[in-house]
Amino acid sequence: MVSLDMRPTPRNLAILLLGLASILLGVTFKLNHLMGAHTLFNVGVGLTVVGVALWVIQLVRGQGG
Repeated sequence: MVSLDMRPTPRNLAILLLGLASILLGVTFKLNHLMGAHTLFNVGVGLTVVGVALWVIQLVRGQGG
């Protein structure tokens, strides 16, 4: 029987959460027309993509939490 552990490792989870928080802050800053919104949003998207990629690699290798 194959068991997939879908939980990300703490490192991957931290990267994902930082990325999502940065995206949210970037959108909030953009709505308020503050400087640095585009950069913050782009960093957030980059961190989220890295976090998701690491999570996928973890799942493919079968290394659960």
